[in-house]
Amino acid sequence: MRSKIDFYKQFFEQLSRQGFEVRRSDSSDYLADIYYKRQLIAFYTKADTIEKNPFVTVKDKLLNLINDTAKATAVRVGICSECPYTEDNEKLPNGSYKLAEYNGVTLACKQHHLFGYVFSTYRTVPETDQIIQRQFHYNKEFAGQDFAKRSGLVDEKALFSEIELMVLHSNLVKLSMKSEHLNNDEMLELGRMIEKIEEVVPELQDRDYDFDFEEEFRQDMDAEIGG
Repeated sequence: MRSKIDFYKQFFEQLSRQGFEVRRSDSSDYLADIYYKRQLIAFYTKADTIEKNPFVTVKDKLLNLINDTAKATAVRVGICSECPYTEDNEKLPNGSYKLAEYNGVTLACKQHHLFGYVFSTYRTVPETDQIIQRQFHYNKEFAGQDFAKRSGLVDEKALFSEIELMVLHSNLVKLSMKSEHLNNDEMLELGRMIEKIEEVVPELQDRDYDFDFEEEFRQDMDAEIGG
C-alpha cells in the first residue's frame, strides 16, 4: 500500500459490489457518503472511521459488513501488520516510536486503528523542534527507502525514479514475450526483475476496478493522505 488512495479504490469497489453506493461527500468532515437502497446510512470520515447516520435506522449487520470490508481491504492492499518497534525505542510526544534518526531526518512509526502500522519521515527544525516536510508511508520498505534517500544514507542518483521503473517494466514485459530469443535462465531472471519492479510500483500489476473512483472523487486528496 503506497498511499490511502490504493486503499480507497479497492474499499469503495468492494462496497459497490456488495450493493452499497459510494459518493464523494460534500461535508468537510467526511470523505464519502455510503448509501444502501438509496438511503444514506453511513459516512466514511477523513480519520478513516465509519460513522452511522444518526437520523436513519440502520441494522448492525450492515455497519459490521462495512467495517469488516474495510479491515479486509486494508490487509489485502498490504498494510504493515507486524509491529516494527519495541519498548526500547524512544516514544515521541505524539505517540509515535522513533525507529531511526540521521542527518536531521527521523523515521518514526505509529499504530493505526485500520492501517496497522503507519510510518513517517520528517525533518526537525533544531531551534524549535518543529516537524517539517513530513511524509507518510504504509509500507515498511518504502518508508526505509525514503528515509535513506532523505537522510543521505544512499545516493538518490543511483536509484531509478518511478517513471523510469515504469518504462523499464514495460520494455521487460515486451522482451518476455519474445521468449524464443532467451534461454531458461534468462527467462527466470527476467521474471524476477519484473516482479521486483511490481513490488516497488504495485499499480503496474493487473487490476480491474468496476467502481469509477476517479469520476466520483475528482478532488485532489493529497492533503488527506496523512493518517
